[in-house]
Amino acid sequence: MKTKILVIILAVLASAGSAVAVDLTFTSSGQILPGEEWGNVQIYNDDTVVDMFGGDVDGIATYDASTINVTGGSVSTLEALEFSRANVSGGYVYTLWTWNSGTATLSGSASVFSVAARGDLSVVNMVGGLVDRMGVTGAGTLNLYGGSVLDHIGVSASGIANVYGYDLVKTASGGAYGDGQVYGFWSDGTGFTIDLSGPDTYDRINLIPEPSTLVLLALGMLVLRRRRI
Repeated sequence: MKTKILVIILAVLASAGSAVAVDLTFTSSGQILPGEEWGNVQIYNDDTVVDMFGGDVDGIATYDASTINVTGGSVSTLEALEFSRANVSGGYVYTLWTWNSGTATLSGSASVFSVAARGDLSVVNMVGGLVDRMGVTGAGTLNLYGGSVLDHIGVSASGIANVYGYDLVKTASGGAYGDGQVYGFWSDGTGFTIDLSGPDTYDRINLIPEPSTLVLLALGMLVLRRRRI
């Protein structure tokens, strides 16, 4: 009986041990492949580029001027710090943060639940993909060129959100949170409507017409000037 109990205990311990994810550190370029499971992944050094093609990771943090390219797999928390870059064009990320001059870019089929530019001089660029909610705190900047924001954007008093497109409009009221909306068309002609959340957000949203719109506006002003002359 004692032998059976010992075998059962060892089996349980072995099972528990196999469930613990192992941490991983990159100091030079590498890959994270489908089927791999990691705990906390840390990436260092300016020239280090890590490509994530799949797998499951609890947390990824990039430092120095390193780069992580996520095209597949799942990440619970992804943080770009210092002057590093996180490029997400596929896969799923639950939380994506940029800190202190870190930059993140979303494109393609990226799917992220929560995105925030949280530290001074940190930047989030959204060219495509799908996000549930977005935020800006500190002196962070959010640049929106495309994609879909399902829930809302919230910007603190020191953050900035730039929306690029045409026929852009923002309102100070309405939307799901009563704090307004921004809507219009991305440069590719796709229409969008995004709810705003928070008392400071409306004043921190900048609407920036795409270049062709600016050219048309300039030509229109030139024609009017000539007519007056």
